[in-house]
Amino acid sequence: MIRVEILEPTRSALRPFVMLPFSLYKEEANWVAPLIGDQLKALCEKPKNPRRFFLVYDNEKPVARVMAGIDLKLNARLKRKDGFLSLFECAPKPDYARAVLDAACTYLKEAGMERVIGPSAIGVDDFSKGLLVQGYDGRPVLFNPYNPPYYAQYFEKCGFTKHRDHYAYFMHMDEFDAARVEEIIPRAKKRFGFRVEHVEFNKNNEERLLRDIVRVIQEAFPLDWELNVPSYEDIVKEFKLIRRYYRPEMTTMAYAGNRPIGLVVAFPDYNQVLKGMKGRLLPFGWLRFWLGKGKINGARCNMQFVVPEYQNKGVNMAMFHAAYQGAKSIGIKWVEGSTVDETNATSINNTEKVGSHLYRIYRQYEKQL
Repeated sequence: MIRVEILEPTRSALRPFVMLPFSLYKEEANWVAPLIGDQLKALCEKPKNPRRFFLVYDNEKPVARVMAGIDLKLNARLKRKDGFLSLFECAPKPDYARAVLDAACTYLKEAGMERVIGPSAIGVDDFSKGLLVQGYDGRPVLFNPYNPPYYAQYFEKCGFTKHRDHYAYFMHMDEFDAARVEEIIPRAKKRFGFRVEHVEFNKNNEERLLRDIVRVIQEAFPLDWELNVPSYEDIVKEFKLIRRYYRPEMTTMAYAGNRPIGLVVAFPDYNQVLKGMKGRLLPFGWLRFWLGKGKINGARCNMQFVVPEYQNKGVNMAMFHAAYQGAKSIGIKWVEGSTVDETNATSINNTEKVGSHLYRIYRQYEKQL
């Protein structure tokens, strides 16, 4: 018998919700388990927005899940009444998907929403969204999702249609024409008066650098993006979550005088380490993490911003080149640029310009309520 339960946001109640994909993907070589403790902590925090956790059982066995929520701030900015779905997982049976998605949609409609979009990221970052619909031939790169092909079919059978695609690009480091850009970059820096620095945090500069990052993002943030413009507090919270993955060699900022004008952020692909940890830091996960990080040979570049008046002036290329040099110095052989919204022509152009090719697509769906 199929039934849907609504879960309280406590560690004990949400544990079956968090552990469901561990059973679904136990034979899937490409799936990388999230850190269980981190996910439970994030889901149990007091939210700023309404949200609800749904878990479907077949008799006593958990078989499907989803989180449904409402981003009040984003709706106010975009003048919409949208709900969102996140963390969808489902065993291979359409009835399970219909049960959990119908329950989520009913909740959002009763809350006054007119449309639902998802899967979406649950925080202020843009690291993980959509269902994988192209590129199942390998392990996902850090923070990106992985799912079987039938997930997209289940969404479509439940009345969802494509909302927007998000692209992932791949590039071998030796495919980047460094010599060509090394001729251009010094002239661009001199002509437009900017410099590029690696972002190296210490206790004396951390607050200043985080405020510089916030300033760049806020000034460069497109108003039509389906994301909230992050505050300083949002960035501080996000930084605490991802600090263990950060490497200064691969994070660069551009300055014109004392003004921050650009940002490129890339992370080593710690999924190469997390794969063997099976979602646990204890008892030996930390040891695997620290011993394995020096063997990582790939990276994900997942953030690039340039303030409007310095766009198309070589700033992005100069930052990328500095990050490229830093990545090579720590043994990185390839990089994924992701994810790029299909409507973001500037980012697509910048990404393809450095020699990357499209190799994976993540799709968000929508449904009128």
